[in-house]
Amino acid sequence: MCFPEFSGVYKGHFVNWQPSYASYFRACFNLHLGSMKPLSSGDLRAVTSDADSIGNRTVTFTVISSPRLGRLVRVNSDNSTEDVSVFTQNLVSERLILYQHVDHENTGWTAEDSFTFTTSSPPAALGPEEFRITISYEITEPGRQSHLLANTGAAVKEGDKVLIDQSNLDASNLLLKLPKSQRSSYEIWFQVTSLPHHGTIMAGERNITKEKPNFSQYIVNKFGIIYLHDDSESLADNFTFAVWPKQKSKSTTKPEADFLEEMFNITISPVNDQAPELKTKGLRLKVLQGNRLVVGPENLRVEDLDSPPEEIRYMIIRNPNNGFLAMAHHPDVPVHHFTQADIDNSQVWFVQDGSPSSSVFYFSVTDGQHRPLYKLFHLDVIPISITLVNLTDLLLPQGQTTVPITNTHLSATTNGRSPQITYKMTWPPQHGHLLIENQVVVSFGQEDLHSGRLSYHMTHLMASEDQLYFSLFTPESNLTGQTLNIRVQPLLQVTSNLTIANREVYQLRRKDLDATELANRTNSDPKFEVTELPVHGRLVRRVGRGTAMENATLFTQRDIDQGLLMLHPHANLTGIDMLNDSFTFLLRADHVQPAIGHLPFTIVPPDPLCLQNFTPDVSLLVTTDNLVTSDLSQEKPVVSSGPTAKTETLGKLTQTRQQEARPWGQHRGEESTLDGKASPTRVIWPPDTTNASPEAPTQPRESSYPLMVIVPLAVVVFLLMITAVALCVWLLGQKVEKTKPLIKSQTNLEPTTPGPRPERSITVPTVTVTPLLKSSRNPPVSLFRDPQSEQMASPATEPVEKCAPWETWMSLDPDMVQFCRQTNPTLKHNQYWV
Repeated sequence: MCFPEFSGVYKGHFVNWQPSYASYFRACFNLHLGSMKPLSSGDLRAVTSDADSIGNRTVTFTVISSPRLGRLVRVNSDNSTEDVSVFTQNLVSERLILYQHVDHENTGWTAEDSFTFTTSSPPAALGPEEFRITISYEITEPGRQSHLLANTGAAVKEGDKVLIDQSNLDASNLLLKLPKSQRSSYEIWFQVTSLPHHGTIMAGERNITKEKPNFSQYIVNKFGIIYLHDDSESLADNFTFAVWPKQKSKSTTKPEADFLEEMFNITISPVNDQAPELKTKGLRLKVLQGNRLVVGPENLRVEDLDSPPEEIRYMIIRNPNNGFLAMAHHPDVPVHHFTQADIDNSQVWFVQDGSPSSSVFYFSVTDGQHRPLYKLFHLDVIPISITLVNLTDLLLPQGQTTVPITNTHLSATTNGRSPQITYKMTWPPQHGHLLIENQVVVSFGQEDLHSGRLSYHMTHLMASEDQLYFSLFTPESNLTGQTLNIRVQPLLQVTSNLTIANREVYQLRRKDLDATELANRTNSDPKFEVTELPVHGRLVRRVGRGTAMENATLFTQRDIDQGLLMLHPHANLTGIDMLNDSFTFLLRADHVQPAIGHLPFTIVPPDPLCLQNFTPDVSLLVTTDNLVTSDLSQEKPVVSSGPTAKTETLGKLTQTRQQEARPWGQHRGEESTLDGKASPTRVIWPPDTTNASPEAPTQPRESSYPLMVIVPLAVVVFLLMITAVALCVWLLGQKVEKTKPLIKSQTNLEPTTPGPRPERSITVPTVTVTPLLKSSRNPPVSLFRDPQSEQMASPATEPVEKCAPWETWMSLDPDMVQFCRQTNPTLKHNQYWV
C-alpha cells in the first residue's frame, strides 16, 4: 500500500558547474487486480531546483527493472498502446503512461508489484528508485465498484434476451482468499437476493425464483445464465446477488457471514415500436382577448416511451385566424415547428391579435418513425368585459335630501389589463342631481365610490323615488344600459313576523305601523294612501262611533292609534299551513317627500283549541242576554245582542228583556272574532245594513227561538234532579253577590224595540257557556257581542281573552267543588245538553 508523500534530495551539477537539486515525490499507487491504471503526477513527480527554468527543462524517467506482474504501456494518439521503458514527466502529467496487470495466475487476493527507475534532467540526476504497486480485489476504483474478477453487466434490446457468461460474471477470485491446498474442495455459489424488475433470469431450463434463487459459477462458465426482457418500455434493469465460496460437501445455504453482495446491471436498448400517444384530453386553451398565453404541457402533451421529448416534433398545418404561435425568445415571429421539449419548457406562446372570435389550429405530431397524428387545437377567446359587483337601491331617509353613494351601492370590476372604470350618466335624475364636493357632475370613477365623495341630492320633494341611468367604460370595453334606483325610505316602524288567523278580524295597532317619529318631526298626522290592497283579505276602517265599516284606502296614524283600522283575511288554506300577503301604501307628511312602504303579514289557520266546546262537570254560569244562532239552521244565522243582561243563579229562571238591537254593518257575510283574536264560538256577520236607518228593528230568526225555551227548561230539570248542585250554586251565589257582576252591560247601544216571541225550532242549538271563576276581579265579556260594538265600548272595558282555556274551568273555589256533581244525570225525552 502507498504511504503519504515523501521526498529525497540529491546533489548534481549543471553545465556551468553550479550546484542544483532534484526532488522526488510519492512513487507508488494502488490498483485493482486485472485492471489498467494510468500514472499521474500525483503518483510520480520529479522537479528541478531552478524553478524559473521549469518550463524549459525535461525530466526523464528510465526503467531499469520492469514489473513482474504487469507492464508499463504508453497510449498513442490513435489510442493504441505500446510497451515503454523511458518516459518523461510531461507524459506522466498527461496520464499517458499506464500500468496494466496481466499475470492473474500468480496473483492472489492481494499482491505487490514494483519497478525500478532513475530520473535525470541534465546536468542533474537521481539514483535508482523503486515505484511500488499494490494489487488487490479489495481496492475500488471510479467506474469499478465490484470486487469480483468480472461483474461487467450486460446489454439487451427491448423485448430480447442476453446470455450472461464468465466474461460478464466471474467470482472465481474469491477462492484466492483460501489457502492454495483448500481451493480444489471449494466452489463458488450465487444466490439472487433481489430479482430483476423488468425481466426473468433463467439458469438452464429453470427460472431463478425466490424459492430457487441459487446457481453456481460452474453453470455460468459452462452454460451461462439468460436474462429475458419483458418487452416493457424500460431502459435499465438489475438484480442483486450474494456470492461466497462453498465447500463442495456442504449445502448451498447462504452463510450468515463471509459472503459478498453486489448488483448486476442490465442496460436495455429501446426499440421504437410504439407510436406517440396524445395524453391531453380536450385540446383547448382559453386566452383573454388581446393577451398572450403559454401553451404548456397541461394544454398539449404527447408521450412516447421509445423517444425523448426532443424527438417528438409538431408541425402547424393550418394557422389560427385570431393570432399566431411564437417562441418565448421571439414573441413577434410566428413559428410552425416545435418539439414537446419546447412545450415542456414553456417556450411556446399563443399571441392573440385582439379579435373577439375564437379559432383553431390544425397540427401533426410524430416521432419520425411512425405515421403522424393529426389533431385540432381550440383557442377560446374570453372577451374583455365589465361586471357589476354591486347594484343596490339607494335609500334616501324620509325627511332628508342628501345621501352618499358608495361602493356598497355601486361597484364594478373588469378582466381587462386596465383597471380604470368610469361611470357616465346617459340620463340625469329627474328629481335631483349628483354631487362631488358640492359640484354637480355627470361622470365619476370607481375611486369616488370607494372614498364616499359622491352623493345624491333630491330637489323635488313631491317624488318618492328617482332613477340614475348610466354606462360604464374602460379603455378596452364598456357596459351600457344600467339603472340605479333611488327610493325614499319611510320614517316608519313596521312590525315583523305579523301572523293573523284566517277569517278573523285583526285590529292594527301602533306596534304594527308606527309613524310617530315622522309625526313629531313634521308636527302633522301622517297619512297612509293604500296603493296595493291585500290579495287574500280586506283592509277596512270603522266609520264614526257606529258599527259601519268601509274599505280603507286612506287612513292616518291617528286612525291606527284609535283602533279604527282592521285586517280581515279570507284565504283558501286548503292543503297549506300559511300564506303570505301584504298591502302597499304611500306615506305622506307635511314638508317631506312621500315614501313607499308595505306591511307584510302571514295568514294561518285559526287555533283549533279556541274552537273547542268544553263540557266540564262543574256548575256553569248561563247568560241569556245573547241570542246564539244554531249551526244546524238552514238559513244564514244572525247574532244579536242586547245592551243589558240579568243573570241569576241556578234555581231561578233567567228573565230576559228583549230590547231593540242596533244592526251590524256588512262584512261580506264572513266570520270574524273580537280584536283579531279567536273566540270560543264563531260569530256570523249579518248582511250589510250600514246604509239602513239605525232605528230599524231587527227581527229574531226562527233558528234562535228554541234557545229561549230549551235553556230555561234544561235549568229547571237540572234543579229538580240534582239537590247537591243547588247547595253548590247557593254558596257560589253568595260569593258572587260580594263581587262585581260577571258580565258588563254594553254601552253606547240604543235600546231595541221588543219583537214578537220567537217560534219554537226543532233544531238543537250549540251554546258555549262560561264557568264560574274563583275571582271576579276581571269580569268576563259576552262572547257573542259584536266585535265592532266592542271596539266602540268605554275605554275602561277590559280586552277580551282569545280563548278560555281548560284550566279556567278548573279554577273554581275548592270549597265549592266538593259540593258539585261529578257525573251527568240521564236526560229524559226531548231534553238536550246546552
